[in-house]
Amino acid sequence: MTSRCIVLLVATAVCSVAGDPRSWWSGPEVTLLGSPSRNGKLLSFADPVTGALGVRDLVAGTSRFIATRPAGSHEFAYFSAFSPDASKIAYAWFNDKGFYELRIISTSGEGQPFIAYRNEEAGFVQPCAWTPDGKQVLTMLFRRDNISQITLIPAAGGAPRVLRSLNWVYPKKMDISPDGRWIVYDNFAVEGKPERTIFVLSLDGTQERRLIETPGDYLFPLWAPDGNRILFAGDNGGPQELFTLDVEEGKSIGQPRPLTGALGRIIPLGLSVSQELFYGVRTGSPDVYIDSRRIPTRFAGRNTAPAWSPDGKQLAYLSRRGTENFGEQARVIVIMDLVSGNEREIAAPLAHMERVVWSPNGLSLLISGSDGKGRAGLFTVRVEDGATTALSVEHDAPFRGFEGVWSRDGKSVYYLYGETELRQRRLTDGAEETILRTAAMQHLAINKTGDTIAIGIGGSAIRMTPLQPGIVARLLPFPDLTELAWGNELYAGRGEKLWVVPLDGTPPRQIPAAKGRLPGISPSPGGESIAFAAGREQAEIQSLQLRK
Repeated sequence: MTSRCIVLLVATAVCSVAGDPRSWWSGPEVTLLGSPSRNGKLLSFADPVTGALGVRDLVAGTSRFIATRPAGSHEFAYFSAFSPDASKIAYAWFNDKGFYELRIISTSGEGQPFIAYRNEEAGFVQPCAWTPDGKQVLTMLFRRDNISQITLIPAAGGAPRVLRSLNWVYPKKMDISPDGRWIVYDNFAVEGKPERTIFVLSLDGTQERRLIETPGDYLFPLWAPDGNRILFAGDNGGPQELFTLDVEEGKSIGQPRPLTGALGRIIPLGLSVSQELFYGVRTGSPDVYIDSRRIPTRFAGRNTAPAWSPDGKQLAYLSRRGTENFGEQARVIVIMDLVSGNEREIAAPLAHMERVVWSPNGLSLLISGSDGKGRAGLFTVRVEDGATTALSVEHDAPFRGFEGVWSRDGKSVYYLYGETELRQRRLTDGAEETILRTAAMQHLAINKTGDTIAIGIGGSAIRMTPLQPGIVARLLPFPDLTELAWGNELYAGRGEKLWVVPLDGTPPRQIPAAKGRLPGISPSPGGESIAFAAGREQAEIQSLQLRK
């Protein structure tokens, strides 16, 4: 008799979970870019503050960094996966040349990391799993020509073996069967629609088939340790939960069966040999506020980045849609009429949107984000019909894009390129020039007359930067600066706290703000109110013990 879960004639599954979810780690420092070791005692992670690769001892509740970036650099760790014996970790590293490479390091942190794969044309790499013999790393490559590839990369270094090429999109999760014969991954069920389903691919790349024909949205698949079934997240019209499916010789047996009830916004991370499933769950319900009043919206708990229209009659904001992802989240633009409360959605063809800024004439929106084609930066979206144009984009830009503001006449955009350049881009002819070079620039805002830009410098001061020649810039001290906005007054954030910064040199004064306020301040055109989002999101690592 096999250990595979058997469905009885009365449709009751032997497969089940033992007990309630167990919480292992929560807080703002938790990211969902790593994986558990096979013994279930360790978790790899990318630190969101330092960019370091870390190892979390789940039993002791302690963390340590094993790969850190050089002082003054902007390099950082991203996805990672333990080797079968947990002695090594394969991880993506964003290097000083502006692209990702695959590195391998000892779990102890001793010795130097080894670069297993480095190719500028494959700008993004995502290690997902190791082959059972520990000799190869299952890795997703995303090339600059917008082709993603399922590959096996030798852990000792060497050219990748391409098993499958996909256009424009890539799986959210891939895993290798315990016998090393099959790869399971998710992809779109139908091209042009958001729902995903599960596919299986032989390790030699010669056989591929879709495992699930049942309607629904299924993703983040993992092989069970016995190799006879897969587990995955998904829904078939209801809340997201965990499912299981029996598999034999790369073929599905029966239909997907619910393994749990609703678990919330989950991302399965890995299974231990003892069949303990580790997963991340996101919590928090961000919403848009005007002053202290939460705005009633159609999709409550999903809304961020409000922006007031120039005439003060509408509010634009971003609203989360679709399933969970590791970093980028699918969002739509919502335009709310502040008199009637009516909402209109604009589904711009962008993979991620971070900020929204209205044009002075109210006809377009300036969007910071990325387009899913390997490019990120600034885009314009026409309010009338959602027509989207790439304004200033690059393959090496961060997926959150550049921070930008409109000129007073709406014919130019000023934006921060990295942390060392303030650039001006003309919309009429696309001409671009650098108007300021200095170190450690973050955050910017422009005044109503359009003749001065405020720029955060090193998180400790605000540089008042005149756009007219002959006027000297000046610095206003402001420690722990996290954001800027400019209406009738200059506003600055320190985390959740909000301040007005007088331009005459008198001390800043704090103004009320909701607990859990998120970055993104939008003063109303008349200066009587402020729109912002509150309800901070964070991640938690949990586990469920599965029964055979």
